[in-house]
This record gives sequence, structure tokens and C-alpha cells, in this order.
Amino acid sequence: MSVKIGERFRPHPDLKRLYHVYLLVVAVVVLVVISPIILAGLLFFPIVSALLLLPFLLAVGIAALWIPKYYSSISYLFTENEIVIEKGVWWRRKSTVPYNRITNIDVVQGPISRRFGLGNVKIQTAGYSGGGGAVAEASIFGVKNFEEIKNFLTNLMKGRRPVAVEAEPKTLSQEETLREILAELKKIREILEKQTT
Repeated sequence: MSVKIGERFRPHPDLKRLYHVYLLVVAVVVLVVISPIILAGLLFFPIVSALLLLPFLLAVGIAALWIPKYYSSISYLFTENEIVIEKGVWWRRKSTVPYNRITNIDVVQGPISRRFGLGNVKIQTAGYSGGGGAVAEASIFGVKNFEEIKNFLTNLMKGRRPVAVEAEPKTLSQEETLREILAELKKIREILEKQTT
């Protein structure tokens, strides 16, 4: 798949399989942890075991149904000036990141996602206060062409004038500057006069 301006795209369908593998891993770990309790309960308190197992199975079932819905909610769009990322099943989130704010682009692959050939492109911007730079402001995840996307974004950033995050410094006329200096000098004189009396 080639990345183009103005063309909306989604993560690779293997992202659903990856999420199902994550769910399976979590389910197995939880089952290993609670299995002694369930086995002991079957011997002495079968109803308690059923009450423990039922919410677990319900949670796994809901998560399995949620994965395809979440996958279909994700979309990415590169416009002339910004990246638009939309996602969310119950709570929809739309993030917009201007190219001239991007300061860093990282590609991340976990051990399981690497087996599927999937990667995440994490985008950080100037002035984002997401935990000291450890958290990306935007992430294009579940894609196989992650290096192409990184290069595409890098090329889009070239030649764009960065936008400063800080507010413009207040520029004063010469007369206003002199008035502020005079006001400060008067305050200093008042403080000195109070100290001498």
C-alpha cells in the first residue's frame, strides 16, 4: 500500500489477529493464576467457582467482540498540512497533528507485532506535555508499511517552517518601555524609603 495525500487508510487487517493474540495471552495468564482457586472451589464450593469463571468468560467474550469494532473505527488521513487520526468505539477521538509541529518520529515494534510484520509510527510534537516526551502525541499503529510512512512524514516535514510553541514576546514601543522602567524605579525608591525610616 502506498501512502498518498488526501487518501484515508486503515491499519492492516492483521492488527485484529494481533489483538486476538494479546487477548489469548492475557486470558491464559489469568486462567493460570485463578485455576487453583477454581479447582479448589469445584471440590468444595462449585457455585463459587462458577461465579469466578463466569465474569472472566464474559469479559473475554466482550473483548473478542470489541476487537473488530475497534479496528473498523481506526482511520488515518494525510492532508496537505496535517495528519488526522480517528479511532474509538464508544468514545470517538479525532487527533490532528500539523506537520510543522512534528519534532520526532519513531518506529516501534513489539515482539509479537514483529511476527505479524506490524509496526507503530509514533509522532511527537513541539510543546506536547505528555509525560516528558515519553508519550507520543499521535500514533499510526498496526501498519505494515511503517518505514514508508516514517519516510513520507519526514519528507513532508522538510521545507516547512516550524511553528514555535511559546507565545510571541510582547513587543513594546520605546515610550511604553520607558514607562515600565519608570514604574519599576518608583517601586524600588518606595521600598528603599521604607527601609530607611
